[in-house]
Amino acid sequence: MTTEPLHGDLCPLCGRPLTLRPTVVVRSNVPYPIWTDYLPYCTACANDLPNVQRWNDLMNDRYGI
Repeated sequence: MTTEPLHGDLCPLCGRPLTLRPTVVVRSNVPYPIWTDYLPYCTACANDLPNVQRWNDLMNDRYGI
C-alpha cells in the first residue's frame, strides 16, 4: 500500500492529510492486474464505522466519483 501524502490535501471530516490507496482491477482470464488506480484515502475516517458512509459521500462529491 502506498502511503504518500497528497501534497496537503486534507480529509473533509477530520482534517488529517489524505494518502493514496491502490485499487486494482483483475480480469478472470489473466493472471495479472490489468489496471491499478490510486484513490485518496483517510485511514482514520474510512475505518470508523459510524462515519464510513458519510466519508464516502463527501469524497464522492469532492472528486466527482
